[in-house]
Amino acid sequence: MLRALSAGIGHVFQRREYLNRINVFPVPDGDTGTNMAFTFKTILEATSTSPDDRVDALMDHVADAALDGARGNSGAIMAQYFHGFREAVAGQRLLTAELFAQAAAAGAAAAWTAMSKPVPGTLPTVLEDFSLELTRRVSNGVNDIQALLQHGLERAQASLANTPNQLPVLKQAGVVDAGGQGFVDLLKGIW
Repeated sequence: MLRALSAGIGHVFQRREYLNRINVFPVPDGDTGTNMAFTFKTILEATSTSPDDRVDALMDHVADAALDGARGNSGAIMAQYFHGFREAVAGQRLLTAELFAQAAAAGAAAAWTAMSKPVPGTLPTVLEDFSLELTRRVSNGVNDIQALLQHGLERAQASLANTPNQLPVLKQAGVVDAGGQGFVDLLKGIW
């Protein structure tokens, strides 16, 4: 899990400038990539010497670091996502496919609470669609985490591609949601 997160975070670091360029909502201030990178950097630092061999202990470190280092809306949303994920894996040593789906759903639900007025077509939408796909696949018998991640990534990409249809400012600018793109980039790095 730690290696997967590290790979995903590394990919977000590589995409930081692109994420900054497509940042038009809620304010076109060009900092989504920087904010996500800073938030994720605190996760890497907090887990760099982590001997955790339990998913719950690892996610305790990840969630606390994300909350401590959250910057901007995207950082706050991802911190809430990891916090919800952590709560779902509490008391668990291993991450099964079913637990992954449950934790992703809990994380997505928590992500919606990060903003006082969440807006569909942004990062929480992509997180939610990702979790819904994981839940659907697990209920259809998928129990391999790698296969589950592949399906979730595909759904997150489709959700991201739909963000301009949900948020007119994105359509007008000809871009997808920068925070949602950052999450897809995280998943691509993990994949």
